[in-house]
Amino acid sequence: MPIALIKIIEGRSAEKKRKLIESVSRAMAESLEMPIDGVRVLLDEYPADRWGRGGRLVSDSPGKTGTEPPSAEVIEATAKLLAN
Repeated sequence: MPIALIKIIEGRSAEKKRKLIESVSRAMAESLEMPIDGVRVLLDEYPADRWGRGGRLVSDSPGKTGTEPPSAEVIEATAKLLAN
């Protein structure tokens, strides 16, 4: 039973988290050639004042909330990494 551990900044909607879990689960099941029911995904959410990016707290970054959706490229690359 493979388990994906994903750490994200809090603030995303339940629908976005559902889509993330679905896409990661599907990618893992396909690449491991196994039933999707055997895949587990755990999301850890952190507040922006406990997350650093570029040497700064995300909460200190002007105009950034930390909840911007990842680009399609980031989603695809993450799914590929998790599938390996």
